[in-house]
Amino acid sequence: MHDTITVGIDGSAESLNAATWAAREARRRGLRLQLVHVDNTPHAPTGLPELDAPAERESDSLNRAVRALTYGNPGLDITCATLTGPPAPALVNAARESAALAVGSRGRTALEGLLVGSVALAVTATAPCPVILVRPQRERPPVARSSRGVTAEPVVAGVDVDHSCDEILAQAFAAAALREAPLIVVHAWSVPLLADSSSGLPEPETAKRRHLEAVVGPWRDKYPDTPVTQRLVHGTAGHVLHRTTADARLLVVGRRAGRSQRLGATLHSVVHHVVCPVVVVPHV
Repeated sequence: MHDTITVGIDGSAESLNAATWAAREARRRGLRLQLVHVDNTPHAPTGLPELDAPAERESDSLNRAVRALTYGNPGLDITCATLTGPPAPALVNAARESAALAVGSRGRTALEGLLVGSVALAVTATAPCPVILVRPQRERPPVARSSRGVTAEPVVAGVDVDHSCDEILAQAFAAAALREAPLIVVHAWSVPLLADSSSGLPEPETAKRRHLEAVVGPWRDKYPDTPVTQRLVHGTAGHVLHRTTADARLLVVGRRAGRSQRLGATLHSVVHHVVCPVVVVPHV
């Protein structure tokens, strides 16, 4: 179980980019790849080329994706399925037992200018497994490496130390280790309006820093070869994560599962503005 990365394919360049990214991730992690196409409006051929040709191209998107990914990833176990119905629930159901569900940041029907389409938002808010939002590829300069072969492009984890972080840190440390990348663990917070230093208790920033160290410490011990930087940053979480991920190769954040089928303000800001791939991990 959980040995598969599922990808939503709709024929768009964004979904094919997501599939390419997910295929590399599946190879890194020794997982299978499942490509899923959801036909939301199945119809019989009309005999009119202007109507039938686009539908045929979309229905053939799975075959074209399989051919391209098989050529670029020899040995990768790739399966595919075509489902019908509303796209978001169908994708969530198809990925229910998956290690992750990857989707393109924008689908075929997304409005110009929106970084995340409605289907991607819906699956991010409801999927029981981690959702990976894959952005359009960016032109990057050559990546510098240290003498240990570690890339300078970090994995970033956004955590709230006032709630459980282990699911987020498990994903982030594993991703950094697989990529031989440094990890930055960020907690954003706001300074209390009235800080009381007469109570004998630690100052709020000192307490937060100690708490962050206690949360990250066991994972440092588990991954001793992964360079880790901890950052306690004043500001709103969405803005802080946007700035921190400017040169990142991956961001890992959490979503409180079971409380709502809507994204909170921080996660909404992250999925719309962060330009690297974003892993959204549901947790209690």
